[in-house]
Amino acid sequence: MTPGGSSGGSGVALATDMLPVCTGSDTGGSLRIPGAINGVVGFRPSPGLVPHARRGLGWSAISVLGPMGRTVADAAQLLAVQAGFDAVDPLGYPVDPQDFAVPAACDLGRLRVAWTEDFGQCPVETPIRNVMRERMSAMRHLFKSCDEIRPDFGEADRCFDVIRAVTFVSRYQADYEKDPSSLGPNVRINYEMGAKMSLADVAWAHAEQTRIYRRFQETFQDYDLVLSPTVPVTPFPWTQLYLAEMEGKPLRNYYHWLALTYFITLATNPAISIPCGVDHKNMPFGLQVVGRARGDGEVLAAAQAMEQAFAAIPALRRPRPDIAELRKPTPELKSIVTHPPKRTEMG
Repeated sequence: MTPGGSSGGSGVALATDMLPVCTGSDTGGSLRIPGAINGVVGFRPSPGLVPHARRGLGWSAISVLGPMGRTVADAAQLLAVQAGFDAVDPLGYPVDPQDFAVPAACDLGRLRVAWTEDFGQCPVETPIRNVMRERMSAMRHLFKSCDEIRPDFGEADRCFDVIRAVTFVSRYQADYEKDPSSLGPNVRINYEMGAKMSLADVAWAHAEQTRIYRRFQETFQDYDLVLSPTVPVTPFPWTQLYLAEMEGKPLRNYYHWLALTYFITLATNPAISIPCGVDHKNMPFGLQVVGRARGDGEVLAAAQAMEQAFAAIPALRRPRPDIAELRKPTPELKSIVTHPPKRTEMG
């Protein structure tokens, strides 16, 4: 099955004890989604907390670097190595990295928690919605309050389309103009989509992202955390390049199934995916835990307290792979890069 996202290999390495910690990047969810699918931890920090020298559009907040680990404590320890102020990143700000090395103690019984299946509009398959409701019923007693909400994310899908496309234009314009065939079909399609957009499209998208950000921050006047599923479906076969439809309905594009995570990318709040039992197919289920703006330390503290509480609840504890079973010979798996499936459309 797919290990999820561009950090999928890292997720597998952590789940199978090949590595203790891994670094990664997150635009649409590439730290959180592999964390969820592999039953480990993936943390998307606030933009600027971890210096990002390779982000071509320095003031764009959608791409960040961050840690992955088998536990929240491991991810936090790696974050303490990654974090810090560096003038190379225009979004950077002064911070003491050691503040993140060991998450602070957190009393879950004092936390006001909001939760949602879909942030009001994200595609989520019915079985995952049911699993989310079951998980909330199993954990609601841990918190001071636990309320279902329906936040207003406006035109988040269209907004993400534009802002994401702008980054492709910035990064690949010279290569495309020199030789379009030097780029893969996925990159070409994304570049061409962005190149067709107007200055008015870009201005609207940045204004819409600002509106989304400000509305979402109002949620934290009444709540300390917002919880959601990390991934809207159970893992699908690794040979399937992307999810084209959900429950018989076509999705907008090849990355629409990532909406649960890219909505939070637009809001820029720190977010972590932690293991939360298994889904209806007995595959790892990841819980996305979102905190207030710049509240990275609070998110880590709450996530570690939840992780510790979940360990005592069979339905919530982290699932672990059967390493002995994985050692058995398996059919040769050919690379999806060198031996792609026949269906390669990436529209």
